[in-house]
Amino acid sequence: MKVLHLPSSVGGNARGLAQGERALGLDSEVLAASDNWLAYQADINLDLQNTPGSFGKLLGLTKAFLAVRKKYDVFHFNAGSSLIHSIPHRLNHLDLPFYPSAAKLFVTYNGCDARQKFPTIRRTRISACQNDACYHGMCEYGAYDSQRRRAINKMARYARHMWAVNPDLLHFLPREKSSFLPYSISWDCLDPAPLLLKTKLKIVHAPTNREAKGSRFILAALEKLERIQPRSVEVVLVENIPHREALKIYQEADLVIDQIVIGWYGGFAVETMKMGKPVIARIADEDLQFVPPAMASDAKATIINADPDTIFDVLTACVGDRAFLRERSQASIEYANKWHAPKYVASLTKEKYEAT
Repeated sequence: MKVLHLPSSVGGNARGLAQGERALGLDSEVLAASDNWLAYQADINLDLQNTPGSFGKLLGLTKAFLAVRKKYDVFHFNAGSSLIHSIPHRLNHLDLPFYPSAAKLFVTYNGCDARQKFPTIRRTRISACQNDACYHGMCEYGAYDSQRRRAINKMARYARHMWAVNPDLLHFLPREKSSFLPYSISWDCLDPAPLLLKTKLKIVHAPTNREAKGSRFILAALEKLERIQPRSVEVVLVENIPHREALKIYQEADLVIDQIVIGWYGGFAVETMKMGKPVIARIADEDLQFVPPAMASDAKATIINADPDTIFDVLTACVGDRAFLRERSQASIEYANKWHAPKYVASLTKEKYEAT
């Protein structure tokens, strides 16, 4: 079975899945329409970031579609996007009707490709959607909410199954054909790195978007902690650094802060847990209904839960309890190996590929 993950390498999830699927005997590849500063690897990179103008990019995507549409048995879209799709340009999955009838289409949603501002605000008092500056304010007036709903509805007509790597997204996807899928990131360069736990704890925060991660609350808490205990912490903020370089910084961390507003954790947290780093993230109890019960229980026993109201107290407790950090370090390795190993996650996608 030939599988193509497309059209991006967002979060490294597609690459991790492809690696896991290849380990299970599938011929699985990743196509990325464009590259960015994170520099995740892909088997096919169209490099459209270097193509000027919207028309030039659309032409490049169309050529790529014609080149691949008959070469694969499974097309697994990621970030909620088919190959020719752009909400800002009002292109709604233009390619979906034109894949061969024998081709099997699937999709994974990663975040704001499915999440909608005003329904989220009505559902919970803590979320990135409460911040109008999130992702440069693209959702400020809720204009994208209806467009996302139309995109999801069209994708649902063609996709045989729809996954979400953040459980809150399942509030927005059709329940009869959607389910939760753990992040699958590449295991490359992720050997456990022991905590140094020197006099100053090295705390790492690596937001791809500060508003989406609740960074203003995190940084304020860290600044307060540094004022009160100036010899206790060393704060490392990782931004705009290629992925492979960032991994080297993560290996030196004693404690990692992922996000405290979204309600789950991302690929960054999975990478650092695999390294044996304790991770702080907000885990939203109301979304755990979509996660397998055993995984939900393990997540609550492994992730150090915090939100904007509690982050300072949580950090203070972590700094004062080295034994606790060592315990969570080992738990993190076990959790990542159990729930996020590429072969395990790939077994979930392979089952759907073969059953539908």
